[in-house]
Amino acid sequence: MKIERLPGKALGRSIGSAFGPFVFIATVANDRTANLVVQTKDLLSRLEDQLLALGSHKGAIVSATVYLADMSRKTEFDNVWVEWIGDDQSHWPQRACVGAVLAEQTAVEISVIAVCRAHMSA
Repeated sequence: MKIERLPGKALGRSIGSAFGPFVFIATVANDRTANLVVQTKDLLSRLEDQLLALGSHKGAIVSATVYLADMSRKTEFDNVWVEWIGDDQSHWPQRACVGAVLAEQTAVEISVIAVCRAHMSA
């Protein structure tokens, strides 16, 4: 099997990869000077595009790890997340949210594991 990779801008890493039935993505917002809500919306839009590029979609996310620079703002993140992920509980991934020291002005980073569309049963 071949590993498919989406090239990234940062030296030494890709923004996503797929192998067999799984897709792995870690992403941040393009504009890291924006506030948490704006960064989250941008990040989730980018994540959705990256999932599609690797043959998956947000409803196929199995696991998500959210890294927040300021855990006191988790409710703000959660509000944007819930709006994005939708109300269908069958599409809700397992999710962990942890506080972390992030690079530069990054307010949020997300790492996900999803299933490729070709490997999902009807």
